[in-house]
Amino acid sequence: MRAAIAVSSTLFLLSMGCLASLKRATIKTGGPLRAQEVANWAPPISFANVGPGAESDDAKPYYIFLQKFPLEHTFRSIFHTEVILCPKDKLDSEFTTTLDGILATLEPSRFTKDETSTSLQSGEKEPFAEIPEDKWKTQSSPNCIQLGYAGSSCATPCCSVPHKSKNVAYALNSRTAVIGNAMGNYKQLFLYGETELKDGTDAAFRAVCHGHYGAIEEGKLPKCVSNWAGTDYNPITNNCNTFTSTVLKCVFGLTDAKPSLWVSDLMSVTCPSEKGEDGSNVEQCVIPSEGAELFESEDVMLESE
Repeated sequence: MRAAIAVSSTLFLLSMGCLASLKRATIKTGGPLRAQEVANWAPPISFANVGPGAESDDAKPYYIFLQKFPLEHTFRSIFHTEVILCPKDKLDSEFTTTLDGILATLEPSRFTKDETSTSLQSGEKEPFAEIPEDKWKTQSSPNCIQLGYAGSSCATPCCSVPHKSKNVAYALNSRTAVIGNAMGNYKQLFLYGETELKDGTDAAFRAVCHGHYGAIEEGKLPKCVSNWAGTDYNPITNNCNTFTSTVLKCVFGLTDAKPSLWVSDLMSVTCPSEKGEDGSNVEQCVIPSEGAELFESEDVMLESE
């Protein structure tokens, strides 16, 4: 009896997790494409990498962080996570020196072509490292990208992955999550790796969402683990922590291991298999590199009602 009550209580707490307070989302469009046409549009099948190894002349280095929040009314035992991407040139030089030293102790991305040698053997490297609060709380430049997911009533692919102006102008010391019931005062920050991004504001979002809200078309592009609609949310199998696992593992080739999330993070994600430029299969979520201009001309955003 006690075991049944404990299981029921755990499931109840989990159900409160990433459901949060995202309001019902709608697609707002401008220009010649109507909303239904936007929802049905899919770009041509041409892909570009977003992770390490996808460097180009105008790519910029970004640090990849995971931020962790306990949730209200869960005795700080249920957690919400988000991925934060910060351009190296927008952070304090002293802070980046600290981060670069930590990076040398972390496992590199599996997408990295040329691994730099360090004094540590591969087996001795860590999957991630916590950044002390006194280091990150002074980083107030609003140039980072916040990537998070939560359950809601919207059914459009990626409608529950906010990508508004405040999410692409996020300060690393912010204690605000994409959900309203995250306890910002207890935020923890972890460094996972680094990457080169040509379009840091949109690159990772496009890799997860195949270009834009509603761009996933059955039979054309494989979904990136999930369609990430609000109605796709499941407290155990497809929650906010499943989303961050997907971004870390399938977009950046990093570990999907997390810092002590316990029952909040029970799933190990399987990335879709894509054909690489050399014809080999790569387990990765990649960006549709053509057709994006068509959609970029439209004013598409999440609008809370």
